[in-house]
Amino acid sequence: MRVSKATVMAAIATSCIHFVAAFAPPRTFSSVVASPISTSPSGDGNVYCPPLSAAGPPIISNWRLEPSKGTVSGVVTNHPTIPDGNRITTSPVKNPNGLNENSVVQTRSGSKYKLSNVAYGAKVPALEAKRAKEKAAQDARSAAEAKKKLAEEKKAAEAAAAAAKKAAVAATAAKKSTPLKAPAKATPVAATASSQVSPAALRKLARSTFSLTGDTVGPNGKYLLAGKPRQSSGRAAKIWTAYVADPNIPDIPAGFDNGDASGVKQLTIKLSPDFERLRLEDSNYNKVQSGLFMGRFVKKMDYITGVPSNNRALNGKVSALVIEAGQYDLKALLAARKGQPLRGRALRDAAASAGQCIQAVHSSNLVWTDLKTENFVVVNNDNFNQEVMDTKGSMGLPGVKGIDLESVIAKGGNPIDYSPEACPPEFAKAFMAGYGEDFVLEYSYDIWSLGMMLYELSTGKPYFEKKSPNIVTKLLCEDTFGADVSAVPDAKLRDLIAKCLSLDPRKRPDITGFLLHPYFLTTGIGPISF
Repeated sequence: MRVSKATVMAAIATSCIHFVAAFAPPRTFSSVVASPISTSPSGDGNVYCPPLSAAGPPIISNWRLEPSKGTVSGVVTNHPTIPDGNRITTSPVKNPNGLNENSVVQTRSGSKYKLSNVAYGAKVPALEAKRAKEKAAQDARSAAEAKKKLAEEKKAAEAAAAAAKKAAVAATAAKKSTPLKAPAKATPVAATASSQVSPAALRKLARSTFSLTGDTVGPNGKYLLAGKPRQSSGRAAKIWTAYVADPNIPDIPAGFDNGDASGVKQLTIKLSPDFERLRLEDSNYNKVQSGLFMGRFVKKMDYITGVPSNNRALNGKVSALVIEAGQYDLKALLAARKGQPLRGRALRDAAASAGQCIQAVHSSNLVWTDLKTENFVVVNNDNFNQEVMDTKGSMGLPGVKGIDLESVIAKGGNPIDYSPEACPPEFAKAFMAGYGEDFVLEYSYDIWSLGMMLYELSTGKPYFEKKSPNIVTKLLCEDTFGADVSAVPDAKLRDLIAKCLSLDPRKRPDITGFLLHPYFLTTGIGPISF
């Protein structure tokens, strides 16, 4: 029987197609037939097929996971259409954290691959996840053991103190009945009972309770850094949670020597490699907190230039500004309320606090330039959940204080940066015209920002919600732009915000006029400093 070359080629092509179908996602027959047939890598035009003895899914060796994309790349063999030795990248895989050597992985599109050896230097996700889980479990066990040991030591100390007290009572009674016999002194035992708590147990408990990083800043490790830092908006500075170190046990926060966290005071530390900008902020805090009006700013605790640290990346390379810590900012509060604005006493408290901060800044001949909800925090208040649920504002917000004076500039000076949502139209036009750096700052700049902030607090959303900084700046420059405050429910507050958002900066009220507005004087806000 004679078989033509065309018949042989057709048979080979058909076997290749069936082989591909075995490992590809299910498709209709018509789509398989229509698929192009790969040619030989030698370029001779012949149809390429893998060995007919090959079995199982394609194998990827020297592989590594691209975490941001969820894809796997490496060298492929045993693929039905791609020649051995080619480098491929899969589509996103299912369960990328479960990838391991000598395992089969499936992509979201349904394709399967067997992972061989991992690339040199690359991490095996499954092993990393396992190690992380084991470390978390070990940390939890260590914390539990430390807590248990601390409790046992405290119990033993209390028992020793009780025994000492009992001995003192017995000695006193013996002294009364037998004056010539000197009683044993029990006071030193009672006095040192609390010192019997193990420092090692306290260190372990402190690390887990306060998320201490082990890094310190300040002379003699004065401050303990905790948690993960937050980026200061648009700048090189980072914001850390911190605690003052105990002078006797330096690795634990002051006030935690008995294992009770209620006496520990949290602080905030801004660390910045820009020495001049942080020096300027320190100077601004000093000015506004020592002027005619104190305002309602967080208390500045310390400033250290070229701060020493046990971390080489920080030691001498950053300056530190230590301030009073806030529990949450007004932006976070509005986000948690999911569009519900502030009302009643809570709104008045926030508005009065912002006004008094501006009063302190302007009375010091300064312009803030960065007044917004993110820069007001609530201190000494652990009632976040209650504030979120307080739709009528009856609880109030007496602890609202201002933060971040890094961008404060003297009146008549030029801005060093700006926030589009807080800048007035006259600055936006100067910026778009190319001379924003030469714009002369006036107090009216902050009054516009104050109006925008009160609009956000009273409506539950920013005026330029979901618009990019570039779009906001362009909108402010349009000749037809005018602030629409009709969404503000309170008539008096609506009138105040409208005055603050006047397009003519000369028609905006000064800060005294702001604080004397009927919204404050007729709504029971209480005493105001002006």
